[in-house]
Amino acid sequence: MLRWRIGFTFILVSLQFLVILCVSAQEPEEIDLSQPLTLEQCIQMGLEKATSMRNARLSLAIQELRVKNARADYFPLITSSGRYDFSDRLDFGFERENYDLGLTGRYTLWDNGQREVGYAQSKEGLKVTTNRNEGIKQNVILQITQAYYDVLKDAALVKVSEEVLERSKDNTKQIVALKEAGVLISADVATARVREANDELGLLNNQNWLQISQATLPRLMGLDPGLLITVAVDESFQLYLERGTIEKIDITVEEAIQTALENRPEFKETEAQIKQQEWSLILSRLQRWPRLSANANYNVNLDDYLHERQNFSDFRSWSVGASLNFTLFDGGVLGNRVKELNMQLEQSRENASDLERSVALGVRQSYLNLKRSEAAVEISNTQVENAKLSLDVVQGRLKVGKAIPLEVLDAQTSYAQVLTNRVNTFYDYKIAITRLQDAMGVLQ
Repeated sequence: MLRWRIGFTFILVSLQFLVILCVSAQEPEEIDLSQPLTLEQCIQMGLEKATSMRNARLSLAIQELRVKNARADYFPLITSSGRYDFSDRLDFGFERENYDLGLTGRYTLWDNGQREVGYAQSKEGLKVTTNRNEGIKQNVILQITQAYYDVLKDAALVKVSEEVLERSKDNTKQIVALKEAGVLISADVATARVREANDELGLLNNQNWLQISQATLPRLMGLDPGLLITVAVDESFQLYLERGTIEKIDITVEEAIQTALENRPEFKETEAQIKQQEWSLILSRLQRWPRLSANANYNVNLDDYLHERQNFSDFRSWSVGASLNFTLFDGGVLGNRVKELNMQLEQSRENASDLERSVALGVRQSYLNLKRSEAAVEISNTQVENAKLSLDVVQGRLKVGKAIPLEVLDAQTSYAQVLTNRVNTFYDYKIAITRLQDAMGVLQ
């Protein structure tokens, strides 16, 4: 007996452990907002909490209910009724009261295929919603990715501004020292301090843009914009700074366009919309045909039964019948409806043809923008190297009295500008990749 109990306990604990494992596998991993977030974590949270995604899931649930309702047309409709009446013809002593109960059933025997068409139409509507939601999903991913890179870009620009400001302060100290040594004049010091103040203002502006981008990202993720979240260090930017090169996308524009034609959810959505309209057109034509229905009624006169207290079968009644409904004249409403649906279907087909051209143009534009960004990244890195070399040379000449402060300030301005351009071009390149993936319909 003890061995049996131990075995049973072991089996029970094992089952509980398996249940816990199954539940843990189904539930998404909780994201710790106090830790730096990766791009994948931000996208995961956005797809779960963003308003557009919540509404997309509700739209899908609504369309699924419509499919169920269309399927329900194949089943009979059964209703019940109860009635209590009194009037001046009744005894108000309530010795007799007028009760009546009824049960009615109705079923469509033949409708020339209208139910089948309605059901097929609702299923196409479900496909429309599903593919539309896929487009919404890709748009959410695109927005979050852009916002994430904006945070990284603004954070990098803040570091650049801090570096530039530190150089400005060092230059100001050198110019002050040269002025005290009698080499320079007070105007040179004033010019250096103006430059330092401008760099400090640039740092404040970049810090402000960083705060704005840090509020925009949680907003797109479905969180409170006031929630301060941090993002993980961008290893790709650090790797670019070390190597000075980037990995280019090896794909032709024709291949990109072909990928878009195969994967963009708009094409599948438009195809389902056209089929849905075709079913609507068929349904409107079928409404000209008669509809055959069967009816069954069962009634009980409780008033007389409760009063007489006799055989129950004497106070009940039933009936079964069939009805045929057919529109003889409607003033041309059905005919005009068919014409209207034909014209709407023609419009949809024309829009589908134009969609293919628009997608091809969008892919081509995104592809060309990416190629421009790739070239700009390489150029900006070369500019930084040359500007830094020029600044170091001018600063060295200033120390030995062979350069004027204005040359140093100009070189410093050029260096600050190319540092800023390098950050902007790199993240423009990252966003260009994302936009091309979105245009191709492969953004996941």
